[in-house]
Amino acid sequence: MVAYNVVFAGEAGVGKSSLINILLDVEVSEASNKISKGTSERKRSIAVHDRNVYRLWDTPGLDEGTRGHVPQRRTVKILKSFIKELMSGDGVHLVVFCFRYTESPTTGLRRVYEAVLASVHGIQVPVIAAVMQGDETTQISEDWWNGAGADRKQKGMTFAAYACVPTLQDPPTPGKRTKAQDDMWQLIKKHAKPLLPPGFLSKEINIILVGQTGAGKSSLVNLIAGQHIAGVSQDVDVCTVSSTEYRFEVGAHDFRIWDTTGLEEPEGGVNGYITAVSKALQLIRRLADAGGVNLLLLCMRGQKVTRATQGNYRLFYEILCEEYVPLGLVITHLEREDNMEEWWERNKKTLDGYGVRSVGHACVTGLPSCPKKYALSRAAIYGLLTDCDRFGKYNMPPDIWLKRLAKSIKSFIIGGGRPKGEKLTQALVTRCGLKEEDAKELRKLLEDGSSLPSTA
Repeated sequence: MVAYNVVFAGEAGVGKSSLINILLDVEVSEASNKISKGTSERKRSIAVHDRNVYRLWDTPGLDEGTRGHVPQRRTVKILKSFIKELMSGDGVHLVVFCFRYTESPTTGLRRVYEAVLASVHGIQVPVIAAVMQGDETTQISEDWWNGAGADRKQKGMTFAAYACVPTLQDPPTPGKRTKAQDDMWQLIKKHAKPLLPPGFLSKEINIILVGQTGAGKSSLVNLIAGQHIAGVSQDVDVCTVSSTEYRFEVGAHDFRIWDTTGLEEPEGGVNGYITAVSKALQLIRRLADAGGVNLLLLCMRGQKVTRATQGNYRLFYEILCEEYVPLGLVITHLEREDNMEEWWERNKKTLDGYGVRSVGHACVTGLPSCPKKYALSRAAIYGLLTDCDRFGKYNMPPDIWLKRLAKSIKSFIIGGGRPKGEKLTQALVTRCGLKEEDAKELRKLLEDGSSLPSTA
């Protein structure tokens, strides 16, 4: 998975938001023909093509004049600051300059073009033109583009390529909107090139996927993979911290996802503790062999925060990863929402109240039978993953990791007994595969409640 930043810039009201809606084939960016409305701040939409992520950035319109609600100086400042922000991260991979069709470039258009170019001054980034065609009867031809080329060049306006875009929501000519969509995507995919060094290797991203049974973790794995690789199971294995590993490449990323069983609502039985330690040890060894963890994904249904959700948050985020690993929230089963993102707007304060902290979120459905929402869901989760791939891996020696987790598990098992004395030692040896001296040390730690070794 490669993440591209594509910045849309141009005059106010020219149709940048409409163009983004055409590219996404869904209304996610508000478009307006009113002088009093428009995009006053940058706005991001996510699109996925050929398993690559395109961040489509809608920016404030320039050269609104005295009737505009955003001062010219402010829009230029916003654009320059935004470009600088992107360059400090993944960079800017393409600028789409949007302007209305005219017989020849105007002085005002040149002024807007110069403002956009000034914002990317010193950056090697291609600029393509999106010629916005509001009049369906006007036919823009290659002759026009080539004929006006000398005038554009004289005014210092050069582009790597161009495409014509109808700004009408339902153009009378069948297929015109679809052609504009295809033409623009071809240009974007051709000209948005990440600067990868020779011999570039896929970046490995290790993810722990956490959530109670029924939260939709397996469906989420399939959503990320773009194919059915995880079976959906209704089995409940109480407090085992067991995991299933999935591995696949998407673009420039090599994903390893550990889908964990985690904690469930039912009470643990007598053998729950040793089973939990055994499964936790397997997970910890896998994580250590993989070099650590990049990201935690906490998967929860779009309803109230359950005790199991809070327990998983504490166990994995606070205890296993000591709050060092970034945590992303994935809200599932939102197919009945008219706008899935609105769920987050309604509930984010409630989540804050429960103390669940995250670096980002994705509101999704795992049902392919809802194709438009499924496509938006895939874009949302890819956006979250690419936003978090800048974080490094967190790791610690497996023995210390196990002691931290094993000691904490007993506080999550409600009313569950566990072996003591030599029985606990033998259980740790036979069922967890520990050496006898290691098992005795861990048993002592668990039974006398002594503090854990420092990881500093």
